[in-house]
Amino acid sequence: MVATVDADALIIGGGCAGLSLAVHVVEAARRAGRACPRVVVVEPRTAYTRDRTWCGWRMIDHPFAAAVSQRWTRWAVADGQRRVVRASAAHPYEHIPADGFYALAQALLAAAPAVTLQLGVSATAISEGADAVEVTTSAGPLRARQVFDARPGLDAIATGVEEVELLQHFVGWEVEAARDCFDPETVEMMDFSASQARGLHFMYVLPFSRRRALVEATYISASPLTPAQYEADIRGYLARTHRLTDFAVLFREAGQIPMSTRPVRSRQSPRVVNIGLRGGLAKASTGYAFQAIQSFSAELADRIVARVADRHNAPIEPPSPRPAAAVAMDRVFLSYIDRHPDRAPALFVDLFAKLPPALLCRFLTDRGSALDSLRVMASTPLGQMTAEVLRSRARWLRPA
Repeated sequence: MVATVDADALIIGGGCAGLSLAVHVVEAARRAGRACPRVVVVEPRTAYTRDRTWCGWRMIDHPFAAAVSQRWTRWAVADGQRRVVRASAAHPYEHIPADGFYALAQALLAAAPAVTLQLGVSATAISEGADAVEVTTSAGPLRARQVFDARPGLDAIATGVEEVELLQHFVGWEVEAARDCFDPETVEMMDFSASQARGLHFMYVLPFSRRRALVEATYISASPLTPAQYEADIRGYLARTHRLTDFAVLFREAGQIPMSTRPVRSRQSPRVVNIGLRGGLAKASTGYAFQAIQSFSAELADRIVARVADRHNAPIEPPSPRPAAAVAMDRVFLSYIDRHPDRAPALFVDLFAKLPPALLCRFLTDRGSALDSLRVMASTPLGQMTAEVLRSRARWLRPA
């Protein structure tokens, strides 16, 4: 006999991954014509604010389309010598501000009586029993048949292999100018024309209008810089490329995304599954995670709904976070970037210049085929990359 539980699924962390999974459970139950499982989401924040931005190419339908504030069909990369502009109407590049995402998620969950979102509640300990998990929280204990942990941090696995441990770190300002200066049709995806003296560095620009844009100074290196350095980069870029020195800063954001060859644990125990960045859903070579979180959450939600509807209490087997071939390619790519950061700008420009846009979108979102992977490899410096494949084999010749 199963002991009394407070939830069929307890989600620790109400950020992108946690809220996405809860919403997908509601959607999966609706599609299947079944009762929605009891879901509890606990989140330490007492209120949601605009604290970050999610972007990516649209590859799948998801429940958060209404939170997309802008779409672009053109994007550019540059290295100081070349500027390549590509386009895809089928896979637009989308911008989702955090406040819009949080508001939509809360509205969707508020309409589902079986789902409870508890703000201001943090989890402090997890204890798994034979048929349930008990989570100690700041509001008291909660028992659930299955727990999904989306707390910050990686649940990395020790490997005995020398790993690449890089960070993608950035500061972004949404600025408003007094005159027209931005091209609202084209995202400046990566502009490497900035100085590379402090590590692999590019500027990233999302143009919302001719006068308003999100401008980010982004680095890929071992450690972050001082806030003043990123801010100097942004001011210098705007002055150099747009002759813009007088502008208003409407919004600021900053972040750090691990870019590592180290594998992460997909589950802590049979009934405790890691999700989000903790579960390895960010693409290690780019940091993109939103689309992967949606795909993973949709498949996992179907399994949760089916398990509860069938009255089975066996632990749920989660889907694989990312394709094994994509993980292996990321490890080779990171090994190459770590060894040759000076070659990275030309490598990125080559990828955008040589690959068809649709293939590029599939590759950057882990939806490519084996043939796509071969075409990607063929667009790189083949001799150098083949040498890196051999040199880094201890990193990629292992389970994902």
